Amino acid sequence: MNVSDAAKDFASVVNKVYVEGISIDLERDDEVIARLTPAEPHSPLTVAELNAVLSKLPSLGDDADGFARDVRAIRAEFPAEASPWG
Repeated sequence: MNVSDAAKDFASVVNKVYVEGISIDLERDDEVIARLTPAEPHSPLTVAELNAVLSKLPSLGDDADGFARDVRAIRAEFPAEASPWG
């Protein structure tokens, strides 16, 4: 990410690093000059481990449509700008 772009909304960039647990390379003139990295892992699980856990969960079956409706209703109550996930 270009340093100038990161500076425009630095708080959002820091939040992305924290919430997603990712590192962001900061560049100037196409050269990485710094890296913004979480202080510690946000979760003890790796993405691969999480995928393995999720793949073993039972299917929602007939409840899937109702669950999707509930999730949409909850999301509608919280505008994207109020969410840490954007």
